[in-house]
Amino acid sequence: MGKNNFFFIVFFLMVLAPPFGYAVQPEKIGTAWVYSSESDYESAKTFLIDAIKGRGLVINNIGNAEAMLGRTAGAVGVNISVYKHADVVLFCKADLAHNLVVMSPHNIVLCPYSIAVYETQEKPGTVYYSYSVPQLNLPTEKLIRRLLHDIVLEAMD
Repeated sequence: MGKNNFFFIVFFLMVLAPPFGYAVQPEKIGTAWVYSSESDYESAKTFLIDAIKGRGLVINNIGNAEAMLGRTAGAVGVNISVYKHADVVLFCKADLAHNLVVMSPHNIVLCPYSIAVYETQEKPGTVYYSYSVPQLNLPTEKLIRRLLHDIVLEAMD
């Protein structure tokens, strides 16, 4: 194997290869990792909540983002509704949270973690799951990303 081929393979594995080694891969849109599934919304939301609770994690809050955006649309001059349904589920995993704040007390802003589940007006019948993870380049970040990825995969299964 030539030197250039070796560097290409290493580059591919480190940068271009899909993360986590699963068949279902998220799409990176801005800072969000986005998954899509053909499903009904209420089932998708229930599966997400069950996947979180099934790991022994406690949900801090389920924020109805669609309702909040609907309430505030007129105040900011928006007259379209993007979502048919949209919720954001907030939860934390104690060991990862402690690792983050031990590294820096300012990392407290990174917990709780959130996974959004939503269906757009534009594509009814397609449910999206998305999350954002800190860009710290630390082992804890990879563990958080793996946790969120695994939860979404379970909810989609």
